Amino acid sequence: MNIIRLTVTGIILLAFTLNIIGSAQEERSPDELVDDIEEYNGSIGPDNALYGLKLAFEGLDESFTLNTTEKLEKKIYHSRLRLSEAKTELKKKNDEGAKKAFEYYDEKIKETEDSISERKDNDSGMLNAQKMITKHQYILERLLELHPNNSGLLNAYNNSIELENKFEEKTDRKLERILTKEGRHYLKEVKKENEEEDGDDLQDFNYELKLEASPTDNNTQVKIELKLRSNKTDNNSIANEIINELRLSKENISSAVKIDDSNTDELKSILEAQAGVGSNISNIKVNYYFLLNETNRTEMIDSIYNKLSNLTTKQILSVLEIKTLQEEIKSEENDKGLDENDSELQEQDSELQKNDRDKVSEQGSDKNDKMDDDNYGKTRQEEDNTRND
Repeated sequence: MNIIRLTVTGIILLAFTLNIIGSAQEERSPDELVDDIEEYNGSIGPDNALYGLKLAFEGLDESFTLNTTEKLEKKIYHSRLRLSEAKTELKKKNDEGAKKAFEYYDEKIKETEDSISERKDNDSGMLNAQKMITKHQYILERLLELHPNNSGLLNAYNNSIELENKFEEKTDRKLERILTKEGRHYLKEVKKENEEEDGDDLQDFNYELKLEASPTDNNTQVKIELKLRSNKTDNNSIANEIINELRLSKENISSAVKIDDSNTDELKSILEAQAGVGSNISNIKVNYYFLLNETNRTEMIDSIYNKLSNLTTKQILSVLEIKTLQEEIKSEENDKGLDENDSELQEQDSELQKNDRDKVSEQGSDKNDKMDDDNYGKTRQEEDNTRND
């Protein structure tokens, strides 16, 4: 009798889960960064006696899903469900319940990591899953601001970063966070091999702000890239516009910053500002890289806020490079041409090196053949002498 009850309960849970997954897929907007995970309002949360059974049937549902993309989507959704449960437990100040939800979130993240490591294909489902994991990070960051000392939450956040790095290796795509002038956040897909080149055409944007932090052992490299189109055309007005755009609130910094612990670039401090100026319009581009002594996220945000608040118009003017729009476009075309020439020269150099190695190999082979012939001749001569003796 108990087996029948458990089976019926499981079927109901499975149907309920599939129904939620279907509706969640319809409502997804993977390019928008918003906290769209609602608090869990179901009856079987981490403290419920049937919680383990619910997880078992979720795993069973995944096991019976043969399509690899659908299976990946379900794993991502089930990890999302754990975040929903954790949200509720944190609100109720139930640390044990939240801890359990975060532990199962980490478990599902590990399963997802193993799943994508085994896959040889790279379809659109992989990129969509990568976007969902990046959204999880965004939501975990909001929770960390409210619960900075929760170890389970911090582990979940770090694991989501690690998983996103695995996705990047697989999809060859990096998802950058962009803050718009209206204060909205969205994901920008960039091919990793073209990361430095993407978006460099100053004619193709109105406003973009990208903020990235890469913690190392004791320091954090912060990269801020600002692009905007303005109706200011004189130096002082352009500098003031840049200052105003970089005076971000702590809330905007927290929302926009992307933590990247896989960055191995050399640490550096740079302030660059360029403007392509027309008769009544300017295309402005700013790169501001600096180092912080903090690696804790909360302290990092405070330090970035202080650094930007202390930036002065005089500092901007000292590095501001003004060009006409025509000069800017020509400069970019020349840079692109140089990059293409460098690539061609590298290919030619590689071909020459290959030819040289082939020649050396052929010469060595000829020399060896000659030595063999000489030795053969000497051996025959020695044999003849022996017979004569």
